[in-house]
Amino acid sequence: MTSELKSLIEQIGAKSRQLHQSLVAERERVRSMTDEINRLNAEISEFQDQKKSLEHELRDLKTELSQVREQVQVQPVSTNTVEIDVLVKEIDFCIQQLKIANE
Repeated sequence: MTSELKSLIEQIGAKSRQLHQSLVAERERVRSMTDEINRLNAEISEFQDQKKSLEHELRDLKTELSQVREQVQVQPVSTNTVEIDVLVKEIDFCIQQLKIANE
């Protein structure tokens, strides 16, 4: 019976050492995963900051585009007005020349 007890004690000791090694390995795996989670959370935060920055830049560019479109639409009207003024002056000049020629 003594040899049986020694055998059981040795088996329990071996299982205990095996469980301890498994526990240490599992703790290391959990620590590694925690580090990876922290790294990924930091990366997510960085991407979110980049997203906010890009959204802000996009808003600014849309505003700028809208302003440029408004200017482009306004410019042809003013250009047409200038062209009309030039044509009116040319017509007046031609009328004056005709008056002079007919006198």
